Amino acid sequence: MNTELVRVQTADQVVLHGAYYRGGSHSPAVLVMHGAAMNFYTGVGRFLPEMLAVQGYPVVSVNNRGHDFGTAPDGNRSPVLGLMRERFTDCVMDIEAWIDFLADRGHSRVILLGHSQGIPKILYAQQQKQFPAVSGLVLISPPPSFAAMLRYLVGDNYYERGLFKARELAEMGMDEQLIVLRGRGTMPWIFIPSAFLSFYGPETPADTAELIKDVYCPILLVRGSADFEPVSRDLLVQLQNNAGRANACEIVEIPGARHFYTHHEKELGAAVLQWLGKIIGSDTVG
Repeated sequence: MNTELVRVQTADQVVLHGAYYRGGSHSPAVLVMHGAAMNFYTGVGRFLPEMLAVQGYPVVSVNNRGHDFGTAPDGNRSPVLGLMRERFTDCVMDIEAWIDFLADRGHSRVILLGHSQGIPKILYAQQQKQFPAVSGLVLISPPPSFAAMLRYLVGDNYYERGLFKARELAEMGMDEQLIVLRGRGTMPWIFIPSAFLSFYGPETPADTAELIKDVYCPILLVRGSADFEPVSRDLLVQLQNNAGRANACEIVEIPGARHFYTHHEKELGAAVLQWLGKIIGSDTVG
């Protein structure tokens, strides 16, 4: 399999890295976007690209500027970002840069595939830009919103304390101070105040159920039956009903799968491939 490590530079000079799987020349390309604090070589970005590429689909598994908790600068001009410093609306520049990358490689049609907290980013970017190249979206374990997901991950008490602190520090002009919240498991959640408010504050546009209303291409919604509580069957039905084209929005549930699909990678890959075959047509597989 022909795989290449690649990089792009966004309109605001952020350098992002990814892995490009050449696949077949006649298939739509699949752009795989990771969730919060992850990166292009973990989670679904690690195992799905190869599954799709061997069936003829070119794939690029990519970093967005929220990868990992923080990043080292790549060159003298590159900002230090990561989950703790990004701004939600900047996601448009990340996705646009990767779609441009695929266009430069000769791919005129693109499927946007997101996992978890990468999903509001691709929905927002598509809502804002209505990219003509985008032929469909695959939304794997979508959160109801960033704020609702963080409330679940850290609990209401820690969420409210974090929100109060973010507002207080923002008012004092102390945006370089870190807010650290204890979450489920061993992973803390770390933000500067403006990043917290951008993603998890009450004014954020990062609401999946609202964003999907302005997306009109075919959509696949996927959850595991043992997924995080907010990623419920009821949520997926709500998203389906809210979609710009509800009749072009399909739901798949994978029995026994948890949020990261460990030990259920093959079932997830098969579900995505089956949907791609239906909406694209078997003649597009290279």
